[in-house]
Amino acid sequence: MGKPYRESAQSGTGVAALLLVTLVWAFSFGIIGKTLSGVPPLFIGAVRLLIAGLCLLPFLRFRSVSSVGRLELGAIGALQFGVMYLCYLSAFQYLEAWQVALFSVFTPIWVAALDAAIKREIVGRFFLAAILSVVGASVIRAEGVPRGEFMTGFLLMQLSNIAFAGGQVWFREWKFRHPDTSEKEVFALLYLGALIFTLIAAGISGAFSPLPQLTAGQWGTLVYLGIVASGLGFFLWNYGASRVSAGFLAAANNLVVPLGVVIAIILNKSEPNWLTLTAGALLIVGGLLVGKNRRTAEPNASR
Repeated sequence: MGKPYRESAQSGTGVAALLLVTLVWAFSFGIIGKTLSGVPPLFIGAVRLLIAGLCLLPFLRFRSVSSVGRLELGAIGALQFGVMYLCYLSAFQYLEAWQVALFSVFTPIWVAALDAAIKREIVGRFFLAAILSVVGASVIRAEGVPRGEFMTGFLLMQLSNIAFAGGQVWFREWKFRHPDTSEKEVFALLYLGALIFTLIAAGISGAFSPLPQLTAGQWGTLVYLGIVASGLGFFLWNYGASRVSAGFLAAANNLVVPLGVVIAIILNKSEPNWLTLTAGALLIVGGLLVGKNRRTAEPNASR
């Protein structure tokens, strides 16, 4: 019998992992927009997942998990990475880029809601942390009132948010049931599940017909994204997610926003609205503090 779902203790390594990934992902936005414009999104997703899976393939240990466990991990990856990429990238067909970014701020709400649903309880501070981080990100990201036919794109983004949040919560729950299993020994299975899902979706949509003709620079970008942003990034994100509280995880989902803004200011020498930037950043930091778990975890709840 698997161990019951339990609250995760706040871990310094978990916090550090999440903060490192937010920094990497903050840089990734500009890199993708500058070098991969016009490349089919599902092709980008499939190549990134393939490279990420190959990076962790040498660490895969099939004996570390049962056959049922392998299928479960593959399903987690298909949901968190496969469905997320499909919905997120498809949303660009209906929304402007800033609208896609704006609608992604709902991810923390879904993290907290799904976490509470699994435990069959409502933890007020988790939802307060999520709400503070969403409000903070919205203050920073808002650029005007959405116009045009965007409901389809909005719904796609919510499916993307739910998929990414659901995968995080599901992997946390799996880790709590298998505290002695190292993430690096099984994480390639998540990428495999996501890759299978993405390849099927790409095949149906014709993303590989014909194959895109990429420059050396674009291939270099894909390799970087596959190894660092997807491979290292998703691994460290789920590693950190299983070692922090749900409230901290919810707020950390949007910490990439102020980091991305600061990096854009430095690289592009922009002149932002410092009032909204400061207000949003303070709200997100407040969410991180509220979500911090001070209770002592049960034995083996985290490592």
